[in-house]
Amino acid sequence: MNAPAQAATRRAEQKDRTREDIRAAALDLFESRGLEGTTIDDIAAEASIGRRTFFRYFSCKEAVLFSGGLFQEIADDLHSLLDEGVPPMRALIKAIERDAYGADDPDEVTIRRRRMRVDLLEKPAVAAYYRSEIARTAQVVTDVLRAHPEHARVKYLPEMVGGLLHTMTLAHLESGETHHFSVDADTWRQALLALERGFDE
Repeated sequence: MNAPAQAATRRAEQKDRTREDIRAAALDLFESRGLEGTTIDDIAAEASIGRRTFFRYFSCKEAVLFSGGLFQEIADDLHSLLDEGVPPMRALIKAIERDAYGADDPDEVTIRRRRMRVDLLEKPAVAAYYRSEIARTAQVVTDVLRAHPEHARVKYLPEMVGGLLHTMTLAHLESGETHHFSVDADTWRQALLALERGFDE
């Protein structure tokens, strides 16, 4: 690996460490002071960073509770699977299963974050942020499917799938059920395959 590539790798690793340091500091404060009792300045001080640095990584304190970039990871996987010729519904199932569940052996911070997020979803600010992430994910999925018209056997298929994603995840949130992603894989698989069968009949 040449020097510029090594430097880029080190910068990326440092960014990952800083993000996790901020997240760990925030979780400690949420546990000791509560969400409302913790400010962004508190988190920055605990993580030994400046306020501006916090906003390079997170848009608000509620964002710390979420994985960050999930919608983009799903989009990237969906793009790849569609390029390989996988049908849209099955591609989306695979992308969600791959990215929503993450690593088989999550680290301690991830476990704490998921548990705390479940506990704090009743907070209006956390629920509002979650709804915004759901909407962003649905829009990204719609945009990816639009970029692959060769797979669209039905008019407005991208919009239908994006709408299904949005509606199902909101319904799951409102139901009070909890999971580190919004809808479990089996539910997604059943819904998307039922939609696919309907198109084939």
